[in-house]
Amino acid sequence: MKVLKQIKELPDYYVDKSGKVWSTKISYRYNPTGELREVKPRKHPSGYLYYGLFRGQGPNKQRLWRRAHRLVWIAYNGQIPKGLEIDHKNRDKHDNRLSNLRVVTHSDNCKNRRRKK
Repeated sequence: MKVLKQIKELPDYYVDKSGKVWSTKISYRYNPTGELREVKPRKHPSGYLYYGLFRGQGPNKQRLWRRAHRLVWIAYNGQIPKGLEIDHKNRDKHDNRLSNLRVVTHSDNCKNRRRKK
């Protein structure tokens, strides 16, 4: 059984420790019964995975774009302290497991980047 944490700013969405995002949001086209389903990410040109998540309903709904690693970190650990960033320990931007994420300064994050050839 998966342990899901609710995303506070988006109550119809959840994340798990593997970095996947789940939804119970009712959508007449994609999820008419409101069952729990996995949301598919998009790949940003920077290489990070991100999601278009909806807040509200009807004509007042808004799409919010959120990076997967930030959603996972915030759901399990709370807000990211000002001036700090989320780093992928293994440098794989698609590996958004909670165990692969850490909070670091910008300087430390730069030290963990892959060197360009």
